[in-house]
Amino acid sequence: MHKISYFFIILVLFLSCAGIRERLAIKECKFSLVSVTPHDFTFNNLKLDFKIKVNNPNNIDATLDKLSYTFFANDTDVFSGTTGKGIKIPSGKSKNFTTTITLEYTKIGQALVTAMKLKRAEYKVIAKAYINTIIGEISYPVEIRLD
Repeated sequence: MHKISYFFIILVLFLSCAGIRERLAIKECKFSLVSVTPHDFTFNNLKLDFKIKVNNPNNIDATLDKLSYTFFANDTDVFSGTTGKGIKIPSGKSKNFTTTITLEYTKIGQALVTAMKLKRAEYKVIAKAYINTIIGEISYPVEIRLD
């Protein structure tokens, strides 16, 4: 009877160690910008559709629960937001998703003035990704450069 108990204890320890090793071996999903499409122009604002590509390099499926982000133009904070909604990314595959933001002209004034002074514009998105996998949720910082 004790041999069976020891066997189950060793089995549980082995499985928990294997799970920890697998969890630590999870690679971060890679994010890149596919396109930005402006639409619905008004006197006060416009809408932008950001199409973002997520690449899952892991051998297990992942779900993007949310992506909390801040968009910068020439290091000026232009807008912040959150997107996600449980987007499933199959293992070893990529998936595109679109997030729409409403951009008020008053918020982009400083960024526009800086871009005109520098005669260039550099864009980046600083974000935090929240990914759910079959072995638990992980979160990590993400930076998407838009040069």
